[in-house]
Amino acid sequence: MPQIALYYPWMHFQNDHWLKLALLTWDGIVRVRPPGAPDRDQDLVRQLRRESDFIVETTPGPRVLDTVATSFEQVIDTDPDRILNGYRLGYDGAWRGYEPPPSQRAPEPEPGDSELVWVFAEAPGAKMASRLAAMLVRAGLARRSAGPWLGLRPPLGSVYLAVLTDAMARHERLRPATDDPRMHTAVGALDRLSELLTGDPAPRSTLDSAESAYLHVALRSVLVPDDLDRVPTRKLIRFRERHRAELAAFHDHVASLGPQLADIAEVESLPVASAHLKALYERETGPRLDELRRALRGFGIESSAGALAQKIDLGAAGGTVLGGLAAAGGQLAVAGAAVAVSVVPYLAGRVRSRRATIRDSPVSYLLAVGRELSASTLLGKLR
Repeated sequence: MPQIALYYPWMHFQNDHWLKLALLTWDGIVRVRPPGAPDRDQDLVRQLRRESDFIVETTPGPRVLDTVATSFEQVIDTDPDRILNGYRLGYDGAWRGYEPPPSQRAPEPEPGDSELVWVFAEAPGAKMASRLAAMLVRAGLARRSAGPWLGLRPPLGSVYLAVLTDAMARHERLRPATDDPRMHTAVGALDRLSELLTGDPAPRSTLDSAESAYLHVALRSVLVPDDLDRVPTRKLIRFRERHRAELAAFHDHVASLGPQLADIAEVESLPVASAHLKALYERETGPRLDELRRALRGFGIESSAGALAQKIDLGAAGGTVLGGLAAAGGQLAVAGAAVAVSVVPYLAGRVRSRRATIRDSPVSYLLAVGRELSASTLLGKLR
């Protein structure tokens, strides 16, 4: 099944480097962006939308909105005083979260708007059921702007967007992914709603997806951040299209590590989880990549034009070169033709074997990333 991410919590991507890494990680990425929302995309996002199918835009369906609304209604009805006291507008309790980025604020801000999380709350494309929006406004937990926006205090807005993401991911078979490490973890947020609303409202530093985090660890093993930042977007798009099959095979390899990644996903400390992921890579994937590199070096040729000029193993050619020379009776021109006739099939077989080795390896995608997108490759081409 294709590996498609669900971006959250915002409508606009906040980090170009993260998005380039996502382009190398996922088969696609879905973002929730209502058709009436302002377009505040960066140049990178506009180019990806224009030249590739990587970014898909959607809005929550009625089932998702109803599921989220029902869950919030049940939790609020269970302990209304605690919810009202903790999240009411104007409440100045401590919040160790974040101020929403400027690109996510309401298009026509009023005094105090910059301190709120704004949720698009009118059809078409609403991110909140109308009945829940009305309930929150009546309770003093939200207020409407002049347009289709509903303003929530960041603690409540953070929880709501995490729960919405979790519900959407479950219904649409997507993997939550965020470029904002301050955000509540979306995975499992729907089941933890009561805990999130009545407990400590500060976001937890845990992994959203151990699988995607592992993919990033693997990519960084062959591609440092500076390499990726200098690669033109169009080159990344072409690379992604050319290596779809290798990426799928690598996803299968990561899936085979499921039980170990599931254990790491339970670790609440992000630095500790990252250390576990790195150790797993060094034990499981790194050695496979080294093995593939050694196997390719053993072929002694490159599948490129001018392969005849490369050094070849005459012994491995089974004496066909010498036999060709003898048959030509020492005539150089004819000997050249004889060598070509006997050596070209040999080289072609080596090239086919080399390609099969790459195709059959679950880590060939990392090999391609390192060869085609690394700083040494880019510098060599410039020279």
